[in-house]
Amino acid sequence: MQRRSFLAGAAGLAAGAPVTAPRRAAADSGSVDPAAYARTTTRLREQYWTHEPARLLPKVARHVRVGARLMNRRPDSRVAAALAESALLVSRIAFFDLQLGVERVEPWQDLALAAADAADDGALGAAVLGHMAFAPAWSGRGGEARGRLAAARAKASRGGAGPVVHAWLDAVASEAEVRLGNPSGAFRLLDRAAQTLAPVQSDNTSAGTPEWLDWFSGPRLDGFRGAAELAAGRADQARAALHRTLAGLAPEADKQRAVTLADLAAAAAAGREPEDACGLLHHVLDLVERQGYATAVDRVRTVRAALTPWAGERFVAELDDRLAAGQATSSPDPAA
Repeated sequence: MQRRSFLAGAAGLAAGAPVTAPRRAAADSGSVDPAAYARTTTRLREQYWTHEPARLLPKVARHVRVGARLMNRRPDSRVAAALAESALLVSRIAFFDLQLGVERVEPWQDLALAAADAADDGALGAAVLGHMAFAPAWSGRGGEARGRLAAARAKASRGGAGPVVHAWLDAVASEAEVRLGNPSGAFRLLDRAAQTLAPVQSDNTSAGTPEWLDWFSGPRLDGFRGAAELAAGRADQARAALHRTLAGLAPEADKQRAVTLADLAAAAAAGREPEDACGLLHHVLDLVERQGYATAVDRVRTVRAALTPWAGERFVAELDDRLAAGQATSSPDPAA
């Protein structure tokens, strides 16, 4: 990769970035050494689970631009890997937390992939490609989603990625099949992911798992399974899987907890238990109000649509009131 490419990519992001550019210019990259840059990357990764996304996004985007300047000045594999992780984090916040639109997510993913390649990090490159499959899967572009996942698997295999990366890719592929209207096709992938993870779980060790891969685990795989069971119309099996997810989540995993509770609400609605569904959705909104997570709010609205037969009930009206109030007070677009 040419030295100018990272700076050019960062400059392009700065021109059309999904964040407001800081009033003050980014810190001089000449004063930042690779080890310090990597430490800041780790700190920002940890903040993803506890900080409000609209406030965190500009900080991470600024860090990406500093990394691009470092790479332009003196290419370094440590900086390239940290830059890839940080650019991927920007894209995750923009896509999952704030839903800013694909056109404002893809440039960060492109930069993350280029940086992962510069770092010769196949696992990280595979993770970027896996994330690049979500948007086409969610919008019904099956060929594109499956093609990106195939490329991700190939990169993971060539790069010697560990079992957790491969299991996560199968989990993403299972969600893609569910989103594409093929829930039956998801279970083979989920079974393979579980088999891949089994040795890791039996050893009770994270050896070989990249530090940046903090969004996936055995309990989270159960969350993917629960969603597939829901789509297949098996509410009881979905509940069992989703309760396993809740039992295994870390205290700081409120984003996954919110999505899991929303899926449990969907199971309750499918079981004609509308008041229980509304109670679970209120728990989801409690979590969202503390931090913000647009993906979970989307799940709430999906379940609310399933509650239409009970629209005249008091508990549904109370949920509608809360949703309307939340919409009026939601976090502003950081590009505003």
